[in-house]
Amino acid sequence: MKSFFILTVAVAVFFSCGIAEAQVIGNSGGGWSVRGIDPIRVFYSGKLVAAYNSGKKEGKPFFYPVIGPTGENMTRHWPMEEGFKDEATDHIHHRGMWYGLGNVNGLDFWHFSGDPGKKDHQFGSIVHKSLNGVSVSQGAISIKTKSDWVELKNPKHKICSDKRMFTFRKEKNGTLIVDAEITLIADSGDVIIHDDKEGAWAIRTIPTLRLEGPVARGTAINSEGQSGKDVWGKRADWVDYYGPDRAGNEVGIAMLDHPSNLRHPTWWHARHYGLVTANPFGQEHFEKGVPEDAGKYVIHNGDSLTFRYRTIFHRGNVTDAGIAEAYHRFAGQ
Repeated sequence: MKSFFILTVAVAVFFSCGIAEAQVIGNSGGGWSVRGIDPIRVFYSGKLVAAYNSGKKEGKPFFYPVIGPTGENMTRHWPMEEGFKDEATDHIHHRGMWYGLGNVNGLDFWHFSGDPGKKDHQFGSIVHKSLNGVSVSQGAISIKTKSDWVELKNPKHKICSDKRMFTFRKEKNGTLIVDAEITLIADSGDVIIHDDKEGAWAIRTIPTLRLEGPVARGTAINSEGQSGKDVWGKRADWVDYYGPDRAGNEVGIAMLDHPSNLRHPTWWHARHYGLVTANPFGQEHFEKGVPEDAGKYVIHNGDSLTFRYRTIFHRGNVTDAGIAEAYHRFAGQ
């Protein structure tokens, strides 16, 4: 299989020179390619698959849109775009697909600082620093990024940093697979992640995949056979939300927790309104009778912590898509 890799330095120079967004890394015809600076747009066969936004104003990077197997966007449009009457305008911090945490060293890296309902919060900001590498092959593309976690009011006060790698694959039936590998790096002192239900790897689905609401036609199920609103707060290898997209095609979004992750199988902050979140730090909020701050975890200065997730945008229901089998393949990697 032919492939090539753009070294970190080469990519940094490429983007720092202010080259037009039409510039392409990869195969702009029949394969994978990356275009642009902000957002970093990922294409397959010349069609947009996903866009990674720096989130400079929003407080954290996020993917929007993410195009599913039928050509429809799979995430809620709001608040990135207005004018969709079928969408709820709640939770302004729910932006596409993202990573964030509710309480790190006393700072909120989950909610949006512009939310009038969160004025009492002390906010942090996840600052996208660079595209740090791109690798392309006939079957997949990977992008690497770096971010700094800083205090919003005092950006010189750095809490930690992260490095991320996102790998995109397409299957013959149109299924999109997105692998996320996120490493939190304690390079500015101890990183104290407190127990909080808000976090960590998350997506806000299209409204038709909701379990409740005017246009809701979705179903949720996890690896343990629990379904509907019962998936919230439970530990499981994976969770799948499926139902019709806006065009009426049955589709689904499955999120998988890798067995190498801290506290696997993770707890799921998965809600009836279409939020799907893998959260290994919310034990006190999800389980009764546990000690206060039970989910707390400290990354000591100089150490790091890596998480791996797979998100599958598929056709059909959980059985049609073979999500249980897909999890076993992911777990074996």
